[in-house]
Amino acid sequence: MVIPEHLIEKYAAEREKRLRPDQVAQFVDFRDPALASMDTDPYFLIAGAGMLGLMTAHHLVTKAGISSNDIVLIDKAGGFGGTWYWNRYPGVVCDIEGYCYVPLLEETAYIPELRYSNGYEIREQLERIAHTWSLQGQFCTTVTDQKWDDVAKRWVVTMLHKLGPDQEPKMTVRSQFLLLAGGIQMCPHAPKLNGLGVFQSGPDKVLMHTGHWDWSKSGGSQEKRDMIKLQGATAVQVAPYLAKWAKDLYIFQRTPSYVGPQPQKETAAEDWSKVANKPSWQYERIASLDAMFTAKEDAEDKIQDGWTKMVGMTAMAGHAGKIIAKEEEEQHVKEMLNRDYPWTEDMRSHVDALVKDPSTAEKLKVWYSGFCKRPTFHPEYLSLFNEPNVTLVDTDGKGVEAYTPNGVMANGREHELDVLVLATGYTVGLVDSCPSSALNANLTGRENRLLKDKWDGPEYGTLYGAMTEGFPNLFFASGNGSTVSQNAHSFYNLLTRLIAHIVKEALSRGEDPDRATVEV
Repeated sequence: MVIPEHLIEKYAAEREKRLRPDQVAQFVDFRDPALASMDTDPYFLIAGAGMLGLMTAHHLVTKAGISSNDIVLIDKAGGFGGTWYWNRYPGVVCDIEGYCYVPLLEETAYIPELRYSNGYEIREQLERIAHTWSLQGQFCTTVTDQKWDDVAKRWVVTMLHKLGPDQEPKMTVRSQFLLLAGGIQMCPHAPKLNGLGVFQSGPDKVLMHTGHWDWSKSGGSQEKRDMIKLQGATAVQVAPYLAKWAKDLYIFQRTPSYVGPQPQKETAAEDWSKVANKPSWQYERIASLDAMFTAKEDAEDKIQDGWTKMVGMTAMAGHAGKIIAKEEEEQHVKEMLNRDYPWTEDMRSHVDALVKDPSTAEKLKVWYSGFCKRPTFHPEYLSLFNEPNVTLVDTDGKGVEAYTPNGVMANGREHELDVLVLATGYTVGLVDSCPSSALNANLTGRENRLLKDKWDGPEYGTLYGAMTEGFPNLFFASGNGSTVSQNAHSFYNLLTRLIAHIVKEALSRGEDPDRATVEV
């Protein structure tokens, strides 16, 4: 078949109608100021998609007037949640009352199922926040470098996006504002001991950390000998569930934790009507809990649980009514010990009331002040030691000595195990409080200065734990120079509202919002 001549002429005529003398110059790309708003780079980049990042994003949208389309939260996890994305071990629960801890309950009209919320419920609420305010997440993404461009007034952030084995394409974005939202619990950690690889190489041996629970390797067999390396609330929560399924459960203890009762129950409609009974009820309840932590005069105890009975908490959280001079420190510590003493005696009596074997009970008793180490609260943990398949291996402060092909060494002998559960917690900000350390990535401000160098140097200082000099448009949430509470929601609520207020004022006062720079 031959194309008709008139059709070729038609093609040419149509082409001539569309030819322009400016050729490709007829187009303008996203570098043109007129299209700058359509650029794909985020206006506000949040490194961390947990509670801190989501609460900040919520306040930026609702209080600072920033569109959710201009905010991106990045995280190495596969979804929203932060610590609560990873914490999926059996029995995971928050030991702070959920009505105080779970964020934005009033704003989302959500009613927690339990008074002390399970991990999955907290993660679900964080996902609900993201959905309600149309927040964008970029997941399986790790920050590798962050550098301030003082000419463009932008943070240049380099990242790796993990798509699978050997597939980690590099990405670079330029964001006007940057929040480091790595949180308080940076990364799961374990004691440095010899032979961990030796144990893993043993036949049919299973090693897990509670921060990355492997459900494909747990449950289904009651012939396994399980062992937990104990470290606070996590071990206290997971142990009762392991005891139900393990042939034998060995709980290795270096230092006992205070374990108080926990009044866990389902949220009844009648109870909820008394809790959520007026606008801003959650923030009043949070303030009540903080007031009890700091022994504020005439404070109303709305919570009435183990935390509010722990009067020694003022030794750590401070006391609004008294400033301690250096020469008064020794006397102040003695006063705190006296104040703490009745509570610690009650906790030791609580052990005697629940644990039948006197020898085991004595090993579970704590002999340090209540404000030395974070206490735990659980309804079942102590009575667990009355079960025939549960054994406490107390190392009297020495800890586990080494791993072997068959198990672990403790108290000078080998304990054979099939499953080793490391309930040993996280690297926390108290060890390295620099906000960039949570992301394990360099952050460079003005004059090529690393945030880590400034943080550790003599010129260290923060604006209420949210900003520092020499790092424009950079925000974080640090306890250094800020506040403290056992309830992370309280701490985050104060700082995220502050950040949103600062951004709002900077944009409203600046002549050119696109180049607005917040300085300390």
